[in-house]
Amino acid sequence: MRGEVDNKPSAYRVLVVDDDLTARILASHSLEQEGFEVLLADNGVVALQDFQDSQPDIVLMDVEMPGLNGFDVCRQLRSMPCGKLVPILMATGQDDIDSVREAYAAGATDFVSKPFNWKVLGHRLNYMIRASNTTEQLRQLQKSEARLGNAQRIARLGNWEWHRNSGEVYWSDQFYQLLGSKRGLTHAGIRTFLRCVPANERPQMRHWLEQLLNCRYSGFMSGINHSISLPGQSVKSVQHQAEVFCDEQGNTTIIAGTMLDVSELKQAQDQVLKLARFDSLTGLSNRSVFCDRVQLAIDQAERKGCLGAVLFLDLDNFKRINDTFGHGIGDLLLKEVARRLTDSVRTADRVSDQGLLNSTDADLTVFTEGSPPPLVARFGGDEFTVLLPEINQIRDAENVARRILESIGLSIDLAGHEVVITPSIGIAIFPHHGEDVDSLMKNVDAAMYYVKHAGKNGYELFVKSMNVVAKRRLELESHLRHAIATNELSLNYQPQVAMSSGKIVGVEALLRWNSRQLGFVSPVEFIPIAEETGLIAPIGEWVMREACRQTRQWQLQGLPKIRVAVNLSVRQFARQNLEKLVDQVLLDTGLPVDCLELEITENMLMDDVEGSVETLHRLKALGVQLAIDDFGTGYSSLSYLKRFPIDRLKVDRSFITHVTTDPGDASVTQAIIAVAHNLGLSVTAEGVEEVSQLKFLQQHACEEVQGFLFSRPLTAEDLAELLGTNGGFIPLPTDINSD
Repeated sequence: MRGEVDNKPSAYRVLVVDDDLTARILASHSLEQEGFEVLLADNGVVALQDFQDSQPDIVLMDVEMPGLNGFDVCRQLRSMPCGKLVPILMATGQDDIDSVREAYAAGATDFVSKPFNWKVLGHRLNYMIRASNTTEQLRQLQKSEARLGNAQRIARLGNWEWHRNSGEVYWSDQFYQLLGSKRGLTHAGIRTFLRCVPANERPQMRHWLEQLLNCRYSGFMSGINHSISLPGQSVKSVQHQAEVFCDEQGNTTIIAGTMLDVSELKQAQDQVLKLARFDSLTGLSNRSVFCDRVQLAIDQAERKGCLGAVLFLDLDNFKRINDTFGHGIGDLLLKEVARRLTDSVRTADRVSDQGLLNSTDADLTVFTEGSPPPLVARFGGDEFTVLLPEINQIRDAENVARRILESIGLSIDLAGHEVVITPSIGIAIFPHHGEDVDSLMKNVDAAMYYVKHAGKNGYELFVKSMNVVAKRRLELESHLRHAIATNELSLNYQPQVAMSSGKIVGVEALLRWNSRQLGFVSPVEFIPIAEETGLIAPIGEWVMREACRQTRQWQLQGLPKIRVAVNLSVRQFARQNLEKLVDQVLLDTGLPVDCLELEITENMLMDDVEGSVETLHRLKALGVQLAIDDFGTGYSSLSYLKRFPIDRLKVDRSFITHVTTDPGDASVTQAIIAVAHNLGLSVTAEGVEEVSQLKFLQQHACEEVQGFLFSRPLTAEDLAELLGTNGGFIPLPTDINSD
């Protein structure tokens, strides 16, 4: 509409000149995220034309280019009327002093080596533009004293003059202000100024002033960075520049200088450095800093002949927390773990410094007196690392690991959610387990994964055999990623038999993997890897689809109608709109909804009871059947169980195995059946292998059984044959009713 004014500030325009397509793409993506308008040129000729057409605020230019190189382009840009003051940042992979000199000689504002730190680059360009804009403002405003004073106030730049013959010293108003005073209240003089410089920096300042005084020619310029410390104020960081004027005999007559307050710039640079070296979420050191410190500790340990240790932590089932409660809660959890981890390590260090420990105490750690402090870092994701630069004995590292397990394993209240998380910890000792960072980290990672596969929530010291385990895991993960596409996955089906008649009423779909390279791989081995890597999601969907397709195929062959039970993974159950996936699979395969049973473990439901209730109700609304698998091994209470819209409880095989020999297992099994019947649920017993077990279950009115006594898991073809025999009935043992 006419008359409207757009007050939105325009983005800085940067011209990126690089013949490398990848570099241009990365620069464009990174700088646009920082708010820049990015112009791209792939050679020097195009760059010169684009510069004239668009007049960017800054130029980022590679040195090595075909045709006109970066130095040639820089010289031509500086010869243009509009190119004299534009900041130019030169970039090259040749990190040598000759390249630096030539870049500055060509007129470059600054110089940077490849590869870029993309997180820092945007900040650096912003600072260069701001500095360039400030310099240009000052040059324009020097035409009048009033305008100069205004510019100095804005830029927090003060100027001074020292007339050597008369001893007179002049300070501008802004210079007084930088020293915390006003004209007329403080005597302008060198000694007065030096009193504002911290005592530890005064010798350097005096040396700089003497250098200026002893210069024998006009035009000599020099700079120094230092601090200004005033009572009751925070310390300022300033940048000082001075120029010498001499008479014909070479005697210094005037020294003129400027002092610029760069405190905010220094703070911003410190923040940029922090972003490059520290994790933004937890505030811990990042992977790069940690690896540098580990290498330093290894070198020092070798010189001193002492031991050091690295601990590698991975949080158990952290993906379940993210999937259940969201990434916001996951971030809160990571911050709390970082705090507890830091406190655990600092406590050991602090207590030992006080001399309260002794080397025979098995529960506490003794660090070498005067040793470097421990370092805690976030290695990435839900992985954390601890460096103990010097320890007295290997047991000291184990004591730290135990303290960490105790601290992190305590329940955590996150925004009203009660969460319990446990770590798996690997320990590697240097120099025993690695004489360089790469080998040490590889071995401590292997130790951590050994703990994962051994049941989690523990620690383990590295031994060489763990490399075999780690190598096997990497092999499995690599081949598992292609198992669906290469048709290596298959399903077996174990019958579920009605106790009253021996009729096959259902089957449980069991996943199998026969790898072309690795051979048959047990589900016990590859399922945990699929869960850890996230591969369980596509695999789980394939299992559901294939089980439904095959069950419908049996129906089309005229075989007895049965249901098929499919196990849901944690990731599947936690995903949004799970019911839409189930509905789509049933629609695609044509399987009647009452022929699909979804099995959910007890612990999955209890991770988020309210969310589980909602999800189960949405699934139940489709018409599918729902069962709780491995019931009795978790921690659900009867009050919660009543809220779940389920059809069936499956008694875990661990109870059935000893149901006739262990009174405790017999009591638990009997109680589960009774609870289920009181709630109107049916019961399926897993792992039935003996007639005596079957008789016990019959006596307590268990509806269905599943196990080797009736059938092992079968291929689809073998199960079809079994369903076609005797109308889908399996004869019950003849002695089941005998005493």
